[in-house]
Amino acid sequence: MTATISPLSPWFAARGASFHEQDGLSQVLRVSDAGQEYQAAKEGLLLADGADRAALHLQGKDVLEFLQRLTSNDTRKLEVSGYQWSAMLDGKGHWIADFLIYRLPDPTEGSVHLLLDMPQAVATDVMQRLEMSHFTEDVQWEPFAGARLLLLGPKASGPTEEDCAMQGDHLWLRRPDRGAICWECLCPPEQAAQLADQLLTAGAVPGGLVALDILRVESWRPRFGTDYDTSGILPAANEWQRVSLHKGCYVGQEVVARINTYGEAPRQLVRLLFDGPPQPLTGAELRLDDRAIGHVSSWVWSPMRDQAIGIGTVRRKGAIEGQELFAQFAEDQGPGVSAVVQLPEKKTDDS
Repeated sequence: MTATISPLSPWFAARGASFHEQDGLSQVLRVSDAGQEYQAAKEGLLLADGADRAALHLQGKDVLEFLQRLTSNDTRKLEVSGYQWSAMLDGKGHWIADFLIYRLPDPTEGSVHLLLDMPQAVATDVMQRLEMSHFTEDVQWEPFAGARLLLLGPKASGPTEEDCAMQGDHLWLRRPDRGAICWECLCPPEQAAQLADQLLTAGAVPGGLVALDILRVESWRPRFGTDYDTSGILPAANEWQRVSLHKGCYVGQEVVARINTYGEAPRQLVRLLFDGPPQPLTGAELRLDDRAIGHVSSWVWSPMRDQAIGIGTVRRKGAIEGQELFAQFAEDQGPGVSAVVQLPEKKTDDS
């Protein structure tokens, strides 16, 4: 199967980008030096392609109530020009998609407009689920087909202090999930390329997945399709900020509520701090008392910590703050690399 090409791929290719296929999409891996790209996100302005995420524009007077029964957070709390972490689950609590939901300024009285931001790989499944759940409600949706330009770093700025805004054909989103100050511009491809040219002239640095991955792992941002997927449940990913425990019924609610009340998931996603040389460990086993209890799903070298760090899934007995595990590939005979577990704070949207 041929990988999908992003609308911004030609712009990055013209500047020397190398590409990597991930989730059926040809994505920018790096443009120059990953260290320079990372530094731009920390000290200046990094330009990146946001095409790994898809977007649906929903509108209609019943949009909020329609999503209320389908998503894990309380859509009634969404304020105009704000955003909300959320998710869509199946009846057994398994992931269908993770979401950022933005409530756009309403251009017409009585009609609510939302942007449903999700992993590109699940967009078709989400639209099918919406269609299956839609009856007589006043709700319409259509996918966004333009370009998505990410602006990361202290010099990134949008047109407003609010979290989303329209400016002509440009929709601006403030993103909390990219590991750095981040604004994203959604607009027609030719306009995105023009904006990128202007920012490049002003000193911005184009970059790709290597730098983006370091930023997200440093900030404990697990990635759908890499660190968790449709085979797992939301509590196992420790993505509790996507949940309202008081909103009432939604698909998958019983599983989430039961685990919240009676204990932790049998497996959990944890942060890992490695001790040793910068040896890539993605896919390595995590072992406790010489028994495999999990695996590493993300590994990066963190310039901020001057240390290798990662994200992995472990069984409950290993998901203890400060627990020392050992990471090694199955065929290795050595002692492995020490990996100390850190647990994210459990904080729901109601907290």
